[in-house]
Amino acid sequence: PDSTLTDNTERRQPERATDTLGKRLRHAEMLLDVHTRLAAMDTLDDALEELVTITSRETGSDRVTLFLNDEETGELYSRVALGKIRREIRVLNSTGIAGHVFSSGESMIIHDAYSEPHFNRAVDEQTGYETRNIMCTPIRTVKGETIGVAQCLNKKRGQFSEENLTVLKAMTLQTSITLNSAQFAERMQKSRELEREFLDIVSDVTSEIDLGVVLQKVMDEAARMLNAERSTLFLNDEKTGELWSEVGVGLDAVPIRFPNHLGIAGVVFNSGK
Repeated sequence: PDSTLTDNTERRQPERATDTLGKRLRHAEMLLDVHTRLAAMDTLDDALEELVTITSRETGSDRVTLFLNDEETGELYSRVALGKIRREIRVLNSTGIAGHVFSSGESMIIHDAYSEPHFNRAVDEQTGYETRNIMCTPIRTVKGETIGVAQCLNKKRGQFSEENLTVLKAMTLQTSITLNSAQFAERMQKSRELEREFLDIVSDVTSEIDLGVVLQKVMDEAARMLNAERSTLFLNDEKTGELWSEVGVGLDAVPIRFPNHLGIAGVVFNSGK
């Protein structure tokens, strides 16, 4: 009996070694495929969409969301394609599961979403989607900088495992350089577009003689570029000590006057800040 047990154990060891080698090879092939596919992407949106597709397939997830951090606003953002329209989702980088993982830098596997204190049920209530289980990990660069998180929802079969998490971590590390570069290129593109808009404004302003028309153009452009409903230019009336609206975009030509020490405008006028 002892010799039979020993023989069975010895036979299993090569089988396990073969299985382990096979998994490593499949893992390496998958990472190479991810790298090759993302390298061909031209934009950040394309890279995010491709990575979501691959991640969903490799982890067996019903839904996958990749959030990148916006350093200027302190938000995590992702783009979701709805037909031909791409909608951007933004959440604070300190709230919910994604925010907790981003802030703590620690991955999470949650088998029961509704029992997890950091889970935000309001999202499910608003969308009608029922989240059962979650796997979430930080997206880090090779230097260790956290630039976002990858979040997988609802394992199609069974529960998320440590093996799934290992695959997800490897994928995000492999793709972080591409995502970081695409994010930087997008910021630079927006910056160049903003510079061109400013140059156009300067060109229009310098070619205009009428001060009223110049100010109207400036405020129109300010409202458009900042995506604001209204923009108002207040001037100080030294005789009455009042601020009055020289130009008001969205005010329907309704003049505004108030003491120059009141409100936000009054504080800014007096403090110079």
